[in-house]
Amino acid sequence: MDRKLGIIFLVVIAFGEIYAQQFTNKIEDAKFLDKAINIVEWDGTDLPEIYQRSQQLPLNLRDLKSLSLKGFNDSTIIKMLEERRCSCDASVQSLITLKEKGFSEEVLAAVSLHALPPNRHLNLKIDIDFFGNVGRDTFGGSTQENYFYLIIPDGKRERVFVGNIAEILTGEWHVDTFIDDKNPLLSRKIRRVSFVKEIPLKTYGNRKAIVFTSMRPDIYSSNDLSVEQNIESFSIDYPVSSSLASCNLKVRYRQDAVLFDRWHWKGAYFDCEWN
Repeated sequence: MDRKLGIIFLVVIAFGEIYAQQFTNKIEDAKFLDKAINIVEWDGTDLPEIYQRSQQLPLNLRDLKSLSLKGFNDSTIIKMLEERRCSCDASVQSLITLKEKGFSEEVLAAVSLHALPPNRHLNLKIDIDFFGNVGRDTFGGSTQENYFYLIIPDGKRERVFVGNIAEILTGEWHVDTFIDDKNPLLSRKIRRVSFVKEIPLKTYGNRKAIVFTSMRPDIYSSNDLSVEQNIESFSIDYPVSSSLASCNLKVRYRQDAVLFDRWHWKGAYFDCEWN
């Protein structure tokens, strides 16, 4: 009997708390509905300031130093930063360095405000050109295990990208085109397959990217290289910030003159654009 009374008592308490909360919420909602907001309290300063931007390329730290050395006053430099922004390193250490070189705190504040966002990703496009010997019907798969790799250092880690040539040749891809050879005496075709992706790249400065071919599918860092051939290296000077961050890797393969299922590495080209 006592147990049943206890359960009934707890149910009554719980129901009372729920009812009290609902009643309180209704009172608060009623107060909110009854209250009108006076718009004259909006003084128009809550919105961020709008700047007139120039169509010119952003300034960089070298530009700022040149303007300062040539006697441009702070107000003019700040105005230029507002109009053109700054493709520069606005980190604390960089601002301290600029302060030590004599820049005023007003200019440093403008650099901090108008600097472009730091780069955190790179738009990477990979074009693979297959130079065939005759018509487009000969672009079959490769009977050899054949992979190409791109390795880009990123601080203490490496970004590793791999392509299986046999899989690429036998597949159908979003960007997959045939191009006539520029030599009018030859009827052969060039097949171009392209892949595009935004990849993470979080450390700045110069580094060496390497491109190579291998018969192995299990390379996960440059430390795994052993008997790989055709290794080519390309310099990448990755800026802290820039209006563009785009790189294009072009890889070339040529079909064997006798064995049409064999494709030979003919080299690579790597190029980046920042502005």
